[in-house]
Amino acid sequence: MPELVITDASGRARRHALTGPVTLGRDIECEIVLDDLGVSRRHANVHAQDDGYVIQDLGSKNGTVVNNASCSTARLEDGDEVLLGSARVIFVDNTLAENLATSVVLSDQAPSQNSAKYSRHGDGLLLPQQRLRMLYDLSERVTLLRHRDELLEEVLNICFETLQFERGAIAVRNADGRGVDWPVVRNLRGQHGELSISRTVLGRALDHGERAVINDTGSAEFDPTVSMVQQGICSALCVPILEGEIVAGVIYGDRTTTGTIYSDEDVDFLAGLSKQVSIAMINARLMEEQKAMLVLEREIALARRIQQRLFPDSLPCRDDVQVAASNEPGRHVSGDYYDVIELSGNRLAFIIADVTGEGVAAALLMSNLQAAVRLTLTDDSTPAALLIRWNDLLYHNTEPSKFATCLCAILDVEKRTLTMSSAGHFAPYVAHKEAADCFEIEIEPGFPLGVVEDAEYFDHTVTLSPGPCNLFCYTDGVIEAMNEEEEHFGMARTVAALHSAGDVEPAELIRRVSQDIAAFCGSATQSDDITTLAVHLS
Repeated sequence: MPELVITDASGRARRHALTGPVTLGRDIECEIVLDDLGVSRRHANVHAQDDGYVIQDLGSKNGTVVNNASCSTARLEDGDEVLLGSARVIFVDNTLAENLATSVVLSDQAPSQNSAKYSRHGDGLLLPQQRLRMLYDLSERVTLLRHRDELLEEVLNICFETLQFERGAIAVRNADGRGVDWPVVRNLRGQHGELSISRTVLGRALDHGERAVINDTGSAEFDPTVSMVQQGICSALCVPILEGEIVAGVIYGDRTTTGTIYSDEDVDFLAGLSKQVSIAMINARLMEEQKAMLVLEREIALARRIQQRLFPDSLPCRDDVQVAASNEPGRHVSGDYYDVIELSGNRLAFIIADVTGEGVAAALLMSNLQAAVRLTLTDDSTPAALLIRWNDLLYHNTEPSKFATCLCAILDVEKRTLTMSSAGHFAPYVAHKEAADCFEIEIEPGFPLGVVEDAEYFDHTVTLSPGPCNLFCYTDGVIEAMNEEEEHFGMARTVAALHSAGDVEPAELIRRVSQDIAAFCGSATQSDDITTLAVHLS
């Protein structure tokens, strides 16, 4: 797969596979983000056309340079260099490498017993001090963190330098354990441009971890295999790449020059090199996983930023009514939702909801609910009628296992009446200034949204007593917050935080509850989204 190799001003390099069109720039929403002041927010785009890949400048301030020439659009060839500010981008077309991988063929003819010598997985390596020093000196070249295929190219370079390979290839076992891939193949000279390897030799390396040295000694007793004669092979080495007891791949190399043979010391040296290769491959895999994790974290951070925009930009703050709310996701994104919408006639609609589960799936369903709320809530709406519409939406557009609890309420500020309907959600608590205690409004909840088709919901209206008071709404993350002993924060502690809070500003009330939860949980990890909403009437 073609890819871009990006090197920033500090010399750090990263790779990006071209699975689709990509935009490069400083903006966090670009597929490739370049933290460089010389790069525009959306600097350039790389995309595929019928005849290959093309880079297009997107009207950047400092321009796009391809192979030292400024251009607005250019077709990319393997190895082309692109400069964006101080960032250097190399286009790598791996199509050739992929074609080479299909050019390794397996011969069913096994080497004769006289020509091949095998060493078992557990056999030790016998190397003189000079060869051991050479392995030590090569360790830095091999074990540096880098992309896997780049690493294997360097390993084959070392094999050609130290063991005088004339042809060579490295196989890597596929992730599913079935078969191998050949990411690095060099100097193909077969009749059809292929590299032929004995199926027996490869099988003994892959299945049993054995290393092999195969030589055409030229003696009368030697009976070379037909495949060696056909391929003109005089000597060959094959060793497994072991990760513990698991064979992760194979290094193969041979010579076609008459009179040159490999020794037991050569195969042991290659086996020692393969041990370093296995460490480097693990490091390379960990590096790729870390890069993927960083990309995922960036995407989740972007999703959280987008989700934050779904919550109200501002909440009412007037002499007669004030509103405050808080959403603390248990993970990076939240499945909880709240909204506050001002209606005509000095009325206020507020909603709080909790989607089942956590993480991205719950957040996506939450965004659907938010869109439905904003689309359907009008001045003449009633809470029960709204829940019926939202239930219909979720029931017909989500899996049966996905649902949401929801409380929808409309507050008439002047009349001090509260009309509400519940889809399986907690009723609000009321804390009055005149009363030291607080109480939960009694309301019969209906089914959560998305559980039952044609579910029925009913409005319930209460008149709030005169004087300052706070309405407090919450999701189950409040009462289910756990400490290190896995004890829940519970309703009793929540109610205790609401005592004598009738004349407290709503933001202060939410702060008190959050502070009590944090003190209770200590160092325990937050297990669920925590959302609170407080409405204060003067």
